[in-house]
Amino acid sequence: MYCEALLVSIIGYETSVWAYRLKNAVPSKLLRRLQGLSGAYSTISTDAMNATLGIDPLDLEVCWRGLHAKPSLSHNSMKDSTVVIAFLARNKAHTLPYFLTLLERIRSDHNEDKTLEILKKWLSSLEGYYHSINAELLSSPPERLKDETGPANWPSSRFTHIMQLREEALMSARQVWADYIWFVDCDVFITNNQTLKILMAKERTVVAPMLKSDGMYANFWCGMTEEYYYHRTDDYKPILNREQVGCFHVPMVHSSVLVDLRRVASEGLTFVPSNIPAYKGPHDDIITFALSANRSGIPLYVCNDQVYGFVMVPLEQSDTLQHDYAQLTNLKLEVLVENPPLPVNELLSKYIRDHRPDTMGFNAIFMINLERRPERRQRMLQCFCELGIQAFTVNAFDG
Repeated sequence: MYCEALLVSIIGYETSVWAYRLKNAVPSKLLRRLQGLSGAYSTISTDAMNATLGIDPLDLEVCWRGLHAKPSLSHNSMKDSTVVIAFLARNKAHTLPYFLTLLERIRSDHNEDKTLEILKKWLSSLEGYYHSINAELLSSPPERLKDETGPANWPSSRFTHIMQLREEALMSARQVWADYIWFVDCDVFITNNQTLKILMAKERTVVAPMLKSDGMYANFWCGMTEEYYYHRTDDYKPILNREQVGCFHVPMVHSSVLVDLRRVASEGLTFVPSNIPAYKGPHDDIITFALSANRSGIPLYVCNDQVYGFVMVPLEQSDTLQHDYAQLTNLKLEVLVENPPLPVNELLSKYIRDHRPDTMGFNAIFMINLERRPERRQRMLQCFCELGIQAFTVNAFDG
């Protein structure tokens, strides 16, 4: 399949636009469905060149779920900021149900799995909230780029493709005069639904929420080598473990990055190496972005003042999607240590990879738990569910 999926959204009272890059020509069934909506929407078009899906809201004062009445506004009231949310989805069917559900709650390609099916279903569920739809769905046969050897392989052509998609999202946000653009990956789980509001209040040109994994990996660097690659420093662990709390100037942020497009300096940001004079860095989208920020005098900040969410550890070059499935299970268990389970929109629940519970070859598995510790019992039962373990609960007593 020839293109990664690109989804760009502008949210807020001003306008709402989603851009969605898919892989095939518009399927006739979907085209008929879109044309059938002509009575409910002001404009519906399919553009065979632009590969975008745009949606405008029915009511510019209605929030994401349409639960709030129009506020009484004075002449001095400020409109909500407009934010473009840009994310790329490829081989993320196992993470998308959680990612999209959490994205809804925030509100203020080449695929080898059901990534596109999930995105289509999720987008179609939002039709009632928007005023117009402009769509094009593109696809072409190979599941991988011709020089890719696996889903986690990153040849130069894949980096080039990602750079083009991210740059397209950035340029689109500038062209529609969005206040912010939020780049967020589909293997990121933003569990704090106030994240966007909190980050905007930081008043930084580029800022990222710190996201933990099930290990030492996170979405920031504290050091960079002379060749512009990752370098571990003594500053990293205190920030990661929240021994030091605040917003920290770092050489790299990625995976979830908010950019304030109202600031003049943001015009110098780019993901394309050729846009940077005398660029000598690697052919890498996040490194190019970081170096463009450095050239433009823009400091990059990561903030750990809140628990914002979690991020998956990237696959190694030789890994398969099965490795990613296991990593998702590990991360979901990590989330359960101090948080409720990752939520899933009922619409997307059928895409969850449930484990059929068994006793792992034993005759029986027992969990002994004090009745007066119901929260621990519930957490253990949730862990067993994630792991596919069938266990019998035995009540324990003190003394």
